[in-house]
Amino acid sequence: MAFDVRRAAREEGCFVIRHPLFPPERCEETMALGRRFFSLPTAEKKALSIAGSAHFRGYSEMKNERDWREQIHFGREERAADGGPDYRRLLGPNRWPAEEDWQARVLVVLRDLERVGREVVAELGDFLPEEETPYVLLKMIHYHASPGGTARPGVAAHVDFSWITLLLQDSAGGLEYRTPAGEWRAATPQPGTILVNLGEILQFATGGYYQATPHRVTTGRQPRLSMPFFLSPSLDRVVRPEGAAGHVHRVLADAPLHFGEEEWKRKGLGLWCGTCC
Repeated sequence: MAFDVRRAAREEGCFVIRHPLFPPERCEETMALGRRFFSLPTAEKKALSIAGSAHFRGYSEMKNERDWREQIHFGREERAADGGPDYRRLLGPNRWPAEEDWQARVLVVLRDLERVGREVVAELGDFLPEEETPYVLLKMIHYHASPGGTARPGVAAHVDFSWITLLLQDSAGGLEYRTPAGEWRAATPQPGTILVNLGEILQFATGGYYQATPHRVTTGRQPRLSMPFFLSPSLDRVVRPEGAAGHVHRVLADAPLHFGEEEWKRKGLGLWCGTCC
């Protein structure tokens, strides 16, 4: 990396990088995939509903006091697990739009973002062995313009349950993050860059040395498009903290943390944490 990632992570918790795998034209091509999807007829999007996936992949829409958005989830394209613990149900195929090249293009984006994410995590410490297959998710999110153009939450303040999250975003703005010192700052879009924020698994593993980055989106007159990529441990990984574990979602059992079991609580059982939201 061209700058001190550890210092940026400690002092800001959120920072931008440039990477040769994602030059400006690649970033724009990737965002265009999202625009293509959200411009589809409503019926085509709803046909890919996440409710129809046993693996929590697909389309959903939220319009409530915390969220004002639609989104689609993608992960590794793989066969569903043949039995095993409940959390193995998180593995399986995606739900794909009908366009012929869609699957191939999205899977290449997933592969390359994983490579970028591994490099960032390696700068922060020895958390993700080369032989480990991490659990990864890519979301394409379209934040609706606010009715009447008045400012309102597009997504309420929260932290991500990941090692780190990589983000591509358009020029609309509206994303803010809170520094470890408690100051809210705008994550101003910078063309041709990837924004990085720290997740709760990293905070847990380091006993709070790195702090998970609270962030939120406010919508107004403009819609907003973003693509967060979540890089997490393998579902079978047990993460042991160094020092005091601190807060990591109050649905969790005591340390050590079995990532797959805790991810299943969130996705399969709907157990979420009110403390950090």
